[in-house]
Amino acid sequence: MTSTAKYKTSAPNKPKSCWDLFCSFTLMAMQAFGGSTAIAQQFLVDQKKWLTQSEFLDLLTVSQVLPGPNIMILTIMVGDRHFGWRGALASFLGMITLPATLMLSVFVFYQQYAENKWVSDALVGMAASASGMVAGAAMKLLYNCKENTITPPVWIFGLVITFITVGVLKISMVYILPIVGIPLSFWAWYRFIKERSVRS
Repeated sequence: MTSTAKYKTSAPNKPKSCWDLFCSFTLMAMQAFGGSTAIAQQFLVDQKKWLTQSEFLDLLTVSQVLPGPNIMILTIMVGDRHFGWRGALASFLGMITLPATLMLSVFVFYQQYAENKWVSDALVGMAASASGMVAGAAMKLLYNCKENTITPPVWIFGLVITFITVGVLKISMVYILPIVGIPLSFWAWYRFIKERSVRS
């Protein structure tokens, strides 16, 4: 695990303590109704300013490659980078303690009133709102990608291929990630080496 002294970031702010991490991620989790990535981007980059847009995109990329919920992995990495294992634990507990309690309560309520028209209509409205938040976060991330090492034509090609295969053809990401991700990783590595040799 890393520590605060070892981690350098260009972001203007950083968490003050593990308690700050716990409270902040609890607050973030309580806003993330179906749009956790969108809320995380807005909360960590725009509000807290703990990460720059580029740093957030890098951590999000790593969290999507690793197994498990993306937002939980992202949360743990942010906590770990500032306060080591204590920060990772505080961030993790902040993300699950209050939301898990609330979810159990909602589940009990839903079991009782699942067939109520008002409840079903409210869920449809929440789903539409969550879709809008995710779309908004995606647009912000796409804007940041224009400066990516692999160049816009290549990442746009990868985006289109992934959307068609996963979103339209319903092919599992287990197959698509190696087929699309590995070649793009090698291309990014090649571009990085090439740019470094030009600078030197």
